[in-house]
Amino acid sequence: MKNIDTSTHFETLGSATKPPMVLAHPLGMNLDAWDQVAQAMANDFYVLRWDLPGHGKSQPIAKDAAPLGELDLVTQLLNLCDALDISQFHYVGTSIGGTIGQQLAIFHPTRLLSLTLTNTGAKIGTPEAWLERKKTVLEVGLQQMSADIVARWFSPTSTQRDPNLAKHWQQSLAATDDFSYAALCEWLGKRDQASKLHSLDIPQNFIAGKDDVATPPDLVRALAKIMGVSDIIELENVGHVPSVEVPDKIRNILNKLI
Repeated sequence: MKNIDTSTHFETLGSATKPPMVLAHPLGMNLDAWDQVAQAMANDFYVLRWDLPGHGKSQPIAKDAAPLGELDLVTQLLNLCDALDISQFHYVGTSIGGTIGQQLAIFHPTRLLSLTLTNTGAKIGTPEAWLERKKTVLEVGLQQMSADIVARWFSPTSTQRDPNLAKHWQQSLAATDDFSYAALCEWLGKRDQASKLHSLDIPQNFIAGKDDVATPPDLVRALAKIMGVSDIIELENVGHVPSVEVPDKIRNILNKLI
């Protein structure tokens, strides 16, 4: 194992002798979003999860830092993989995690054993909307915004089934670094990757939640089409975070990669 950047918090599960699997969380969440999936996948995979800057236990972005470059997040991940001697891996990413997955497909396709993208798109939202979100976060703070943001993450079915679900993630989001979250909003607003994407000769899954208002099924379907895949998996009564809402279904999908 090589030197690891201690600013990035990560966790591994399972034996390093098994095929690696990387799990990437959505904006405003942290590696805990994969808890119920990671534990099960560790039976057959060497599972790596990490926290984005300022999320979970990763160090925040310095307030005097330059804006995030196009490849900064994917480079951060690959540096971590290199330090752990992970040359190729199965990649699973949701939302911004899916955006990073697309960059792997564009710039580092030989690192991928398979690609599973959930609740994401080649372009999510508009630059103007993301800059407005950035501005509001810096002015108001995530603690005050957490309830409104989390309300868009989960389907009514999920919140009715688990009354503590929204409260838990509101507390988690409120603890996220405002500046880092805002910087990631700006970064997402600049990502329109449709013209760079292409088909891959590896297993691919595209997953959408039918109740996802942030990245609805049509957005995921358009992404899949760009990447040469005609069918997507649409999950009933699921919002933006299927790894939290229906972890059993995500586990079943990923188990087919074995």
